[in-house]
Amino acid sequence: MTMTDSPPATETASAAPSPAVAGLYESLTTTDHKRIGRIWLQSGVLLLVGALVLGVLLGIERLDADSTDIFGGDNAYFQIWALYRIALVLLVAAPLFIGLATIVVPMQVGSTNIAFPRAALSAVWGFLIGAGIMIAAVLANGGWGAVDRASGDERDAVALTLVGMGMVVLSLLLASLCIATTVISMRVKGMTLLRTPLFAWSMLVACAVWMLTLPVLLANLLVAYVDLHNGPGTFGGGLSGDLSIYGQIAWIVEQPQVYAFAIPVLGILGSIVPVAAGVRGARHGLSLGLIGFFGLLSVGAWAQPYFQETNDALVRYDEKFVYIAFGIAAIFPVLGAIGGAADSVFRGRDRVAGLPPAHLLGALGGGVLLLAGTAAGVARVIQPLDLGDRVSVAGVMNLVLFAAIASAIAGLWFWAPKIGGHELSPMLGRMVVAEIVLGAVLLGGAQFINGFFLTANNPLVAPTEDAADVLNLVSLLGMALIALGALGLLASLAKAMRSGETGADDPWSGHTLEWATATPPPAGNFAEPPALVTSESPLLDISPDEAADEGEES
Repeated sequence: MTMTDSPPATETASAAPSPAVAGLYESLTTTDHKRIGRIWLQSGVLLLVGALVLGVLLGIERLDADSTDIFGGDNAYFQIWALYRIALVLLVAAPLFIGLATIVVPMQVGSTNIAFPRAALSAVWGFLIGAGIMIAAVLANGGWGAVDRASGDERDAVALTLVGMGMVVLSLLLASLCIATTVISMRVKGMTLLRTPLFAWSMLVACAVWMLTLPVLLANLLVAYVDLHNGPGTFGGGLSGDLSIYGQIAWIVEQPQVYAFAIPVLGILGSIVPVAAGVRGARHGLSLGLIGFFGLLSVGAWAQPYFQETNDALVRYDEKFVYIAFGIAAIFPVLGAIGGAADSVFRGRDRVAGLPPAHLLGALGGGVLLLAGTAAGVARVIQPLDLGDRVSVAGVMNLVLFAAIASAIAGLWFWAPKIGGHELSPMLGRMVVAEIVLGAVLLGGAQFINGFFLTANNPLVAPTEDAADVLNLVSLLGMALIALGALGLLASLAKAMRSGETGADDPWSGHTLEWATATPPPAGNFAEPPALVTSESPLLDISPDEAADEGEES
């Protein structure tokens, strides 16, 4: 069994279908990692817009729960509330990073294609089918349980929701396997793991964590499905009002597991900032270690409140030493990564003076949001604050996941010439990033503070304090601002697709091998095999400007 097709260029020699279905045919049969990655990215962006529409509607409903009934009852409101959370993690953040990695990582490590390209293609189409089934089942009164007692049709829709979600998780696991194998086994000569570019390394760490933890989520889904149809109702009891099905999977959007979907934020920060500043990234080995340490702290399948909480508060899962230690320690690798980025900005301050590019704003904004999310996570595990069962949980989730989304958007702008052959609008990019980062601060910050007003982490429990109502308004404004940013993202992508101009091969003076390819990259990525790699920044090693700078420093 080979990891790549040989040669990649032979794909275009096969018989083409009729022009009317040529695009669909190629999307269904391609083994080109760049086309596969674009399907992931297009899906993630469209699902982001859909998730944000749900978020805005939920915010309006939460603002005035007594007089507003957008969804037609508590049960429908709960289902959309759960869908928004699950979608933000599994249908948006993970696909955006997988799409970027599927395109960029093979070029970064000097490979002609991704490992197991047919498996990668199966993963993206399995994801789309599973996502469609899951969303349709929720809209058919399915979801992850029922506030009121479910009828037979609703029971079937709940089962279908679990099936669709299982397909999504399996597809993410398969895509993760392809990316991780590419980094481990298909690096160009001379590129050791210690010389791996930071984005490729961060995706290796993220994929490893996903492959360790998402199978546990699959087991949760299987237990709920079997119990729903054939069991005593112990795990499928959410159909009678106790929401136990959602309780079994809620750990995927709570700390520490939610951090697993933001691991690539640190890789994008370390990849984009030094290039934008025009300097070589300092202490590459330390950066690798910080990303790996953050990945270790994001393994959270063990922290499942449904199976660990009892009536005795002394044995609550969030009061255990390991949970507290993970929550406190997670902020340190983020601080270290931001410190490294700040060092690069300081050394390249002449180049970054003035109006910064969109990719630099997005990378730094994503890092700051992740720092805010991990800081809120530290506060959550401090027992005297008693934030464990309150809406502060949602604050941490939104800060961390929108950090991931802001960083993925930074990657879209940075690697746009290699993704679609065109550069994206700098002005629109700055607007998109600013709206998403500022909106996430308002949304996540307001939700975190709201936890101090005894607001429960339960969509069916209305706040009792006037201050909580004000903070709900602030969070709604934040969500609306993020939605505007997502619409700007769609406009930017549409504008680039209409453009007939081809971007520059290396508009940013990049440091890693993806910038040694033509724009758009040809089949097989490289016209000739890359030269022997001797450092983590191979293009800087052959740059006359870099040699001159090093001579001046010495």
